[in-house]
Amino acid sequence: MAGLIKRRETWYARIRWYDNSKRVEKQIPLRTKTKVIARERLAMVNKVESDIKGGMEFTFPWLSDSSVTKVKRFTLKDAITKWMDGRKKGKFRPNTIETNKLGLHYLLFCLSAKRPLQSINNDDIERYIDYLCSRGNSDNTINIHLRTVKAMFRYYLRSGRLKSIPLIEQISVSKPDPVYITDNEFQSIMELEWLENFYKKVFLLYRETGMRLREPMMSALNGEWIDIPPESKTHSVRSIELSKPLKQIFVEFENWYRSGYGSRISNPGDHFSKMFKKALRSIGACESKHFHSLRHTFAVRKLLMRVPIYDVKLLMGHSSVTTTEIYSEMNLKRVAQDFPTLVTSYVKTPEIGYGDTHLGDTLQSIESYMPLYLKIEG
Repeated sequence: MAGLIKRRETWYARIRWYDNSKRVEKQIPLRTKTKVIARERLAMVNKVESDIKGGMEFTFPWLSDSSVTKVKRFTLKDAITKWMDGRKKGKFRPNTIETNKLGLHYLLFCLSAKRPLQSINNDDIERYIDYLCSRGNSDNTINIHLRTVKAMFRYYLRSGRLKSIPLIEQISVSKPDPVYITDNEFQSIMELEWLENFYKKVFLLYRETGMRLREPMMSALNGEWIDIPPESKTHSVRSIELSKPLKQIFVEFENWYRSGYGSRISNPGDHFSKMFKKALRSIGACESKHFHSLRHTFAVRKLLMRVPIYDVKLLMGHSSVTTTEIYSEMNLKRVAQDFPTLVTSYVKTPEIGYGDTHLGDTLQSIESYMPLYLKIEG
């Protein structure tokens, strides 16, 4: 039975119970300072005590303009609003928040905002998938939205709002080979007359470090090292040691970024991505290649140089070596023909730096790219 508790001269009904050996307490304001009235209202609370313990919420007459007790439904819109507010207060990247927002917007449109959260079932999830398909979303995009929905449902399962959740399974998608930039393609980009040398050097920096698009903008140079903070995608700290030429490029990049990009660029990350895509199109590269291909190129080259896959995993900042294995599953013998500089320029004992604080002998020498670097040094 619920009991009475007084807080700041006002009475509350207190309900306590155990859920999976965990003690739970809920206090309901009785909105009175009089004990007699408090007991009368407590009796009304006790009539629905078992339902409250089951997760239902009620609006009592003294809490509204109604003369009767009403069930307060926790709707899909309520659930999304509360969950997204929590995400916004957490350390999630803006892009992640926007992706979550879009996926849940589609769910609202598909199922109705007033739909009680606990009533959503397997058929509703199937309908949601069909709706996403009808909008022309790819299987990968649908899986991203399904992960968002599943994360929200699991949150409410853990918090006790739900006793069970619908089955939400990912669509089976075959993993394509990573898309990389060949030596000839990269050299052709370096020789584009219309492309400023600054961009050529920045593209070289990304290719030789494997950093993600926005990592240099959140990182700091500490001596010979770039320290990448946990705000990066994997939420882990890692460091990359730079050779002298790459350090010069990073310093120039950092000055450009800190001084406001030297123009009216609103988003430097998107700017680099679009500039690189323009360069790829100028040389007639396949449309499937894009800025992130520079990161793939870094990983492929490391494996061609026989760097152990676990070391490549640390250099890339992957949370699991399973992610890195997509590169090792490629036919590396055939891939090697796209990187002749590794055959002609790489020697057994180059001057090698370190790619991570826990690694040695993993970052190849910039010497094999020195002719390339000298062409864009001015």
